[in-house]
Amino acid sequence: MPGQSTSHRTHDESAAEIDLLSHHVLRDPYPTYRRLRDHDPVHWDTKLNGWIISRYEDVYGALRDPGRFSSVRLAQMIDGRVPEEAKPIAEPFITVASQWSWMNDPPHHTKLRRLMNRAFTPRSVSGMEEHIAETVETLLAPHLESDRLDLVPTLGYPLPAYVLADYYGIPRADADRLKGWSDAMKVFVGGSPDLGATAAPAAAAIDEMMRYFTEAVNERRKEPRDDLISRLVHAEDRGDLLSQDEVVAQVVLVLAAAFVTTMDMIGNGTLALLSNRDQWERLAADPALLDTAIDELLRYDGPVQLTHRRVTEDIELHGTRISEGDIVYLIRGAANRDPDQFPDPDRLDVGREGVEHVAFGAGIHYCLGAALARLEGRLLIGALLRYFPGMRLDEERPHEWRADSLQFRGLRSLPVRTGR
Repeated sequence: MPGQSTSHRTHDESAAEIDLLSHHVLRDPYPTYRRLRDHDPVHWDTKLNGWIISRYEDVYGALRDPGRFSSVRLAQMIDGRVPEEAKPIAEPFITVASQWSWMNDPPHHTKLRRLMNRAFTPRSVSGMEEHIAETVETLLAPHLESDRLDLVPTLGYPLPAYVLADYYGIPRADADRLKGWSDAMKVFVGGSPDLGATAAPAAAAIDEMMRYFTEAVNERRKEPRDDLISRLVHAEDRGDLLSQDEVVAQVVLVLAAAFVTTMDMIGNGTLALLSNRDQWERLAADPALLDTAIDELLRYDGPVQLTHRRVTEDIELHGTRISEGDIVYLIRGAANRDPDQFPDPDRLDVGREGVEHVAFGAGIHYCLGAALARLEGRLLIGALLRYFPGMRLDEERPHEWRADSLQFRGLRSLPVRTGR
């Protein structure tokens, strides 16, 4: 049981009524985040069976303290939320995900990350810029004269799917399967509000994914190519190699980390710009601000709202005792709107400089795919500004949030008028 000090009970008692998995909170969590940050920065959530940490200083500090905030937490986290009858179904996913670099602490994490860095090099990412730009143009070409678009299925989903398929070295015809597999993993790690009912179909999709990538790894072991899977198979550092299971696990990790997050970054960012018309027009007039704007969009409404950790020793935070073994939910979305770190945090400012957001995490688990996500976002949003400077939200067809995950925040649809 979590330990709660007397001082914790003096916090805003209304915070006990907060339901982070409710649809209205999932659609717009920021008022709830503000309430938690202001009145209950260390909040016990019964449904999540863990502590909600919402202030920037605390979230950032925990992300950079793997000694006290361990990443080895998946089995315990799922065990606390999955109904008993669904737990055997979750076991295969737990087995593979427990080998992900972001689910491990040093020294095993150090080995995995070192070898991942060998495969996921800055050069390999920067070398994709021209290819990604061409993919953006190909996706946009059929729609340049369109008056109406839904940006999520038209651009936000296909771009990361095609880029990831090309990076893996798998056929683009299989790109649709990547989305289904990514959605399946999100059921287990994303804070799904209906985990019990969705566990079985998600597990079946994960089984299909594992068989697919195991076959791809075996092929690259025999006949290496110039792709990410081959680089992972043959990555070597100080005599270390990844085992077969570790290679497959890291291939799956890249999908879990790079697909839905990039799709949601593009959707959330474009919605934020179109909802703040002055910032859209400012960026259209000065494209040199794009790099700065991408980081501001990630801060303002990032695709990944939280990170989990397991506490390795009893600690006290803001007068609340957190016991060894407890799970903490580090709410990155709340931290990125903390006024103690970001002046006027609820205002979008594409020229905001020095934005030390935690949208990509911090410390040893800083997102390996951050550069690729930024690149895709910059190229696609830049193209939208260039081709459709008069783009506006479609008032007749409101946008729709998925509202199916506490961890991953993104849109199901984003209808726009292009201004054509």
